[in-house]
Amino acid sequence: MFVTYKSSHDGILEMIEKFEKNSWINITAPSKEELKEVSQLCNIPIEFLEDPLDLEESARIQYDEETNCTLIINDFPTIDVNGHQLDSYITIPIGIILGKDYIVTVSNQTTNFLEGLIKRNINTSMKNRFALEIILSISTQYIEKLKQLNKQRVKIESNLRNSLTNKQLYDLMEIEKSLVYFLTSLKANSVVITKLFRTNSVKLYEDDKELLEDVRIENNQGIETTELYTRILNSITGSYSSLISNELNNTMKTLTLFTVFLTLPTLVFSFFGMNVILPIADKDPFSWIIILIIAFIFVNLIGLALWRRRIF
Repeated sequence: MFVTYKSSHDGILEMIEKFEKNSWINITAPSKEELKEVSQLCNIPIEFLEDPLDLEESARIQYDEETNCTLIINDFPTIDVNGHQLDSYITIPIGIILGKDYIVTVSNQTTNFLEGLIKRNINTSMKNRFALEIILSISTQYIEKLKQLNKQRVKIESNLRNSLTNKQLYDLMEIEKSLVYFLTSLKANSVVITKLFRTNSVKLYEDDKELLEDVRIENNQGIETTELYTRILNSITGSYSSLISNELNNTMKTLTLFTVFLTLPTLVFSFFGMNVILPIADKDPFSWIIILIIAFIFVNLIGLALWRRRIF
């Protein structure tokens, strides 16, 4: 489906029913017929409309001399529908096409962050500046999602101090996966932002360059924050892995000590239970006490030896 907007004389973004010059066409999960219609009416290469629909498409800038159109592909964060109860994220591409008379955005999923632009006074006739506003909004989305991921990480960490469960570890894995998506996409977006400073196909005025600088700062902040959260998460998972290993070692050591202390009396009792002549008379009423004393001596000797070696 696609929706068309255009700025009114009062600077308000309004929805219109048909394509007009200097309008914005927002395309979401379109059919092939819709793509062909937009391509023909707006004189935009069909591949410019199809490429952003590929979830594996990389961020880039492409210019078509024949139609004088520029394609800017950026990745934006969205909820992972295949995730568990935790809010984890993936990144998918969005295409921003700067045509001669139109600006077109196309994505495979709903772009909720564009609703904020609709409520603002955006001039659709200033297509290049509008494109920068969209890219800035994408960078802002990363910062907001990173804050949410960090809040979830802090909550999981506080629960880990009380008890450690597989669910909490799986949640940390989901956060780590989201951070990997973010870092990869933010770095790819950074390359696109840098190219926008040098490209000739997107003409920028002084105000546009200042806005683009804000975009770069926001994107770099997202990269630094993602790297910081990744290091913190790796430190937490590494520390808890060490704790789990330490607890396992303590458990194994305790079981080993129990085995040793239970084995020694068994050896003594087995020796005196043999059907041969023994140093203690079998009819002596105190023989069982002597056997217990011998077993007790062995246990204490072994216990003393283990204590001196600081095994327990």
